[in-house]
Amino acid sequence: MFKIEEKLKKMVAIEVDDVIPLVTKLRLNLHKYPELSWKEFETSKVVLDFLKKIPGLEIRENVAKLGHVATLNPVRIDPRFPTIALRTDMDALPILEKNQFAHRSENKDVMHACGHDGHMANLLGATIVLSKLREYLKAPVKFIFQPAEEGALGGKVMCEQGALDSPNVDFIFGLHGWPATKVGEISLKEGPLMASYNEFEVT
Repeated sequence: MFKIEEKLKKMVAIEVDDVIPLVTKLRLNLHKYPELSWKEFETSKVVLDFLKKIPGLEIRENVAKLGHVATLNPVRIDPRFPTIALRTDMDALPILEKNQFAHRSENKDVMHACGHDGHMANLLGATIVLSKLREYLKAPVKFIFQPAEEGALGGKVMCEQGALDSPNVDFIFGLHGWPATKVGEISLKEGPLMASYNEFEVT
């Protein structure tokens, strides 16, 4: 068992290194053309076109109008293993970008200021890596691309439209870039994290 795990770790590392240039290029492109909640028409198309090129995926298009759910190995081979979902958000914020780099936003007053461009690129990269290693998977993996995360209830609509069903998801993981974390470090928390925002007034 140990030898198999070590072998897989090395294989994953090789595939990740291989996909990083593509992920970087994709992230810069997504950053350049941000779209607001429920208006991610081009973003949704870019993601879907990308998913269609990855072998082994079963794709449900236009969940919650603009979202997509791709499933790798939809049939559970071993009932002891859970179905895992990896989820990302796609929308941007109504912010004017003042950066001057080449990939700055070309959509006036709209910007990927919350990192969703990076989230999407990372998940698409992970989809490629896991697709290449799909013969080692014992249960389905779902990749969820959610529109309208920024207070617009896109996740709720996706759940209502069955994004977590057929096959049913046992565990779901999200990722968020966080500038306060040092490069090379990650922070983990079991259970909900950044699951809501709250507003209050101070007089």
